[in-house]
Amino acid sequence: MRFRQRGFTLVEILVVSAIVGVILAIAAPALKDGHVRVSSRETTAVLEMRSVVRAQSQYRSRFGKYAASLDDLAPPGSGRATGPRAAGLIPANLASPQKEGYLFAMVLTRSGYALLGSPRIYALDGRRTFYVNQDGVVHESLGDHPASADSPILK
Repeated sequence: MRFRQRGFTLVEILVVSAIVGVILAIAAPALKDGHVRVSSRETTAVLEMRSVVRAQSQYRSRFGKYAASLDDLAPPGSGRATGPRAAGLIPANLASPQKEGYLFAMVLTRSGYALLGSPRIYALDGRRTFYVNQDGVVHESLGDHPASADSPILK
């Protein structure tokens, strides 16, 4: 009676190793210079800004005005109820002025509010700045100068 051996042949292992090597060779430069990390942080910044736009809309519906700061949109501290100073519309970590390598600043304007997102360290944390206001349209600036309502719209 003959037993059949189980396992992989040397040729199969070499082929798989070659395929893995090619994939790593393609992906390594992008990972090495941080391009993937920077893109991820920029995407996160835009998503967080869109969350603030939704929260501002809800805040205005409840209190008849826009929140003056990210803290006003955040959850209340322990033992406190929600209200205009802590509406509980965004997570506490988003109320922090820094998240995932981006700094956020919000100001009230004559027509509503403006939110600016800038990389903490340009080129290391991000290569673009972002701007959004009560219209909900995100604008971007490619470079280290701040985005504004006049900057190109993010596509």
